[in-house]
Amino acid sequence: MPEFSDADALKNWVKFFAEYRPQPLRVRQWIMRMHRKKQHDQVIACLKAALINGQSQPWMYEVLALSMEIQNYPKEDVERVVMSLSDFGAVSFENLMYSAAYLNKFERKNAALKLYRQSSRMAPEKHEPYVLGLSLAEEVGTDEDLEWAATGILTHYWSNNFQETHQLAEDAILNRIRNLRRGGDSEAVTRLTNALQQSKVQDLQIRLDWSGDADLDLIVEEPPGSICSFETPLTYAGGIHLNDGIGPDRSFEEYICPIGVAGRYRIQVKNTFGRVVGNRAVVTITRHVNSPEQSVERKTLNLDGDVASLDIDLDSGRRKESRKLSSLLNSRPQQFPRNVTSKRSSRTRKLPMTNARVNAIEEFHVARDPSVRRAGAIGFAPVVQTYLDGAALQTNAVISADRRYVRIGVGVQFSTITGVSTFNFPGGTVNQTPFVP
Repeated sequence: MPEFSDADALKNWVKFFAEYRPQPLRVRQWIMRMHRKKQHDQVIACLKAALINGQSQPWMYEVLALSMEIQNYPKEDVERVVMSLSDFGAVSFENLMYSAAYLNKFERKNAALKLYRQSSRMAPEKHEPYVLGLSLAEEVGTDEDLEWAATGILTHYWSNNFQETHQLAEDAILNRIRNLRRGGDSEAVTRLTNALQQSKVQDLQIRLDWSGDADLDLIVEEPPGSICSFETPLTYAGGIHLNDGIGPDRSFEEYICPIGVAGRYRIQVKNTFGRVVGNRAVVTITRHVNSPEQSVERKTLNLDGDVASLDIDLDSGRRKESRKLSSLLNSRPQQFPRNVTSKRSSRTRKLPMTNARVNAIEEFHVARDPSVRRAGAIGFAPVVQTYLDGAALQTNAVISADRRYVRIGVGVQFSTITGVSTFNFPGGTVNQTPFVP
């Protein structure tokens, strides 16, 4: 490892990285060694020189910011380094949230709040920016910042503890309204009051209630074709399955759609096991909740069969585009081995072991036995993928830590499609088709 004096450390490190290109592992080892010796000025000089000479690594911005904080650098310089962390590579929701958390740690709360708001513009229906930004908006934010955080929580946050979090958001905006009313700002009071009322509006709410020790499942098929249930609690059409009820103490299930799609919804009620008093369940449909157009409708479903269904219409919905969901969010295992007990089955042990329940559990395990393979015809699924034919241009820009230099890389790619090969699964033949542009 090269050793330089603290006086000319930056100059010598810049010269070193301009002449040599050490392996990334070697640089990490040097930084760790200097950090153990508490040579933070050397760490800062080394990292700055590496970034200036285009030998950057993702971890460098974090270590540089921490070292500058230890050496009591100005807050503006630390903020500039943390902001460069989000510029490293492609700007994404995760990078902005990570940078905002770092800025909040370094007491740069205004900058952190700006990044949270920027990340919410990239993914408006993800609740993390609103939840993490609420306390910052209360402390250093404007009325507009608090309105953004509080209304975002009331509209998009529906986790297990959503009642408590909604109450915190509502209390925050009501406190700001009281302060503005004391100050005589009637225009701001009206704006925040209207925003609070609008954020509590829900296009559709469905609640299923029953009596007895049964386990009923509420399944809602939405107009675009998506299905919301306890297996898929979030849908692209905006549906949210809130409660998976079971037993006499939790004999209800609830579905809400804060911003929904207009059209026909099909409600299905499935009796998984157990006995329902009177073989009847009550479905309560509330349209346009907390709005002047709110309407409540109650219907009784007869559960003589395994599944009962009901169709309803939502005349007007506010959703204009589908919700962006993670591919892993609604994933569920497709098969359950007989020697594995799921969380759902562990709750059912508390119920009486009736003959109907024993038969239902046995049927459940047999239907999901991994050794059983269901026969069927060959399936086909169209896969559409775009290939470029001709010339393509790609550019990449890297910004230095001090935000004074930009290094631009340009790459040109030429591609040609010569032909298309089609493989036939039943016959095993290959057909060659020449490509005609």
